[in-house]
Amino acid sequence: MTSQDVIHSFFVPAFRIKQDVLPGRYTTLWFKATVPGRYHLFCAEYCGTNHSGMGGDIVVMEPQDYAQWMAGGPSAPLQETGKQLFVQLGCGTCHRFDVQGRGPNLTAIYNKPVLLEDGRTVIADENYVRESILNPTAKIVSGFKPVMPTFQGIVSDEQLNALVAYVKSLAQPPPGTAGLQNQPAASPAEPQNVQVQ
Repeated sequence: MTSQDVIHSFFVPAFRIKQDVLPGRYTTLWFKATVPGRYHLFCAEYCGTNHSGMGGDIVVMEPQDYAQWMAGGPSAPLQETGKQLFVQLGCGTCHRFDVQGRGPNLTAIYNKPVLLEDGRTVIADENYVRESILNPTAKIVSGFKPVMPTFQGIVSDEQLNALVAYVKSLAQPPPGTAGLQNQPAASPAEPQNVQVQ
């Protein structure tokens, strides 16, 4: 979960769970709903003038009902939308599939250690990928120059989530491509290996 601008508190009274939602980072919450139905959710922390309107529902369905609902849902998974954005925004120009790119290679980077220019090592988790897209000069990868522009105000939160999902999907190379991480791609329009500065 993430927020665009202020702190929220995701609260589902029926499940007895509450978790802060913070701007600029991801937080997670896990629960297991066992009874089908519609359960109200609220923001339990004053977040501004429209705080009282911050609400929604969690719909818990039987597996067959969920499958039917999913069949009418969006046709492309989130990571596919992210892949399309990656191409549209020209990210593959610098984040190439070989070692010659102006930006690091993103293949299998997710949840792995990244050596920074200042000597620190960080883990490339969701928060790191998100920060690298919005504030690319915050943590420069060792061996690369701070040339990546910011995408703050250019991509929406939904698009940002899709880009993060795409980078996460690159954690596992496609079947039959093990050991080919530094090979050039067949087509620059089809990115498979990318990395965020």
